[in-house]
Amino acid sequence: MAQREPRTIITPGKEELLKAARRRVSLPLGELWLDYHDDVDTLYIRLKEKTQPTRSESNFDDMVVFDYEGKEMVGIEIMDITDQLKYANRS
Repeated sequence: MAQREPRTIITPGKEELLKAARRRVSLPLGELWLDYHDDVDTLYIRLKEKTQPTRSESNFDDMVVFDYEGKEMVGIEIMDITDQLKYANRS
C-alpha cells in the first residue's frame, strides 16, 4: 500500500482571502477586519472594528451569512472560502 503524504495546511494571506471574498460578495470600500478559521474554512469580515450583531440573514446557496446591527450591515461570513483557491485545504 502506498503511503499518503501528510496533509499540509496552507493559510491564505489577507489579500488572497479578500480577492476570493469579492468573487462571492460585494464588499464596501474602507477598512475591513478579517477572521479566518482554517479548521472550518470560514472567513468572517467585520465592516466595523467592534460589532454586536442583532440579526443575521443567510444565503445558503452562496454559503454566505450577513450580520446586522439594526439596519446596518456589520459583518459577512463566507463558508468554504478556500475551495476556490488553487491549493484548497482538502483532506
